[in-house]
Amino acid sequence: MKKTLFVALISSFGLYASAQSLDMGLRGGPASTWLFNTNVFNAGSDQDVSSSISSEFGAHFELNFLGGTGIELDVIYSKYTQKYKGSFIDSGGLYQNTMSDLPNNYYQRNESYTSSTELTLIKLPLLFHYQTKTGFSIEVGPEYCIVNDAVYSATYSGQPILMPSAVSFDSKSQFNSSSFNAVLGFGWNVKLIPSGKLYLLTDLRFEYGITDLKGTDALGENLDNSGTNPVYLAHSYRGYSSYAGTHMLDASFSIGLFYRLNLVPGVHSFM
Repeated sequence: MKKTLFVALISSFGLYASAQSLDMGLRGGPASTWLFNTNVFNAGSDQDVSSSISSEFGAHFELNFLGGTGIELDVIYSKYTQKYKGSFIDSGGLYQNTMSDLPNNYYQRNESYTSSTELTLIKLPLLFHYQTKTGFSIEVGPEYCIVNDAVYSATYSGQPILMPSAVSFDSKSQFNSSSFNAVLGFGWNVKLIPSGKLYLLTDLRFEYGITDLKGTDALGENLDNSGTNPVYLAHSYRGYSSYAGTHMLDASFSIGLFYRLNLVPGVHSFM
C-alpha cells in the first residue's frame, strides 16, 4: 500500500512538473437524472418513471499540457433525483408493504401516488481533456461517486382509511455507498478578456453508472428482492422474479468561470 501511494505521489509530481498551466474555478447547472432499473421500468402502471431535473455545483481544476491536452478533476456536489408516479388498477383489496422501512403501508384499487428518491452525492470525475485552438473541448474518463444520503418520499391519493396521505424515510441503507461511472463531455471555453486569464466554461456532460447502485423502487421497496412468495407476486410491485441492478444515468449542462495560471514563465496556452 505504501509503495502504491509513493508511486501515485511521484506520478502526480511528474504531471505537475510537465504541465504548462493550471485552471481553477467553479461550475454548476441543471441535470436530467435517472435511476435505471429494468424491473422498475417494466413494472407497468404501478410504477411509471417520471422525468427528473436535479442540480449540481462544485470546483473545477485542470492541468494543461502542450498540444491542447489536459487532465481535469472536478469536485461536484449533486442533488440527484428520480421521480415516479403510479396507480393500482389491476385488482382490488388491501396489500401490506412489509418490505419497506415503513410497515403497515397499504395500497388499494384506484389509489394513485407520486414519489421520489433524492440522493445527495459527491462526484469526483478524473477526465482526459482535449481542447482545440477555437476553444471547443472533449473530455472522457472515469468518475467516482459517493452516496452521502438518500431519502424516499411519497404522496398518495385515494388511499385506504387511516392510512397516511404522505410518507418519507431515510433509504440510504438500501443503496451502495458509491458508484463508478463513465463520463463523456463536450464543451467550449471562452476567454472573457483578450489580455486576461479569466475564462467562461460551458459543458454538456453524459454519465453512466458502470456499477450497481441498488436502492429502492417507486414504492420504497428494497430492490434487492427476488422472493417467490405468491403473496408478494400478486402485484408487479410485490417482489421481482429476478434481480436487476440499478445504474445512474444523467445528462448535465454546466456553466462556470475559471482562472488560468501559467506554470511555465514565458509560455502561454494557445487560447
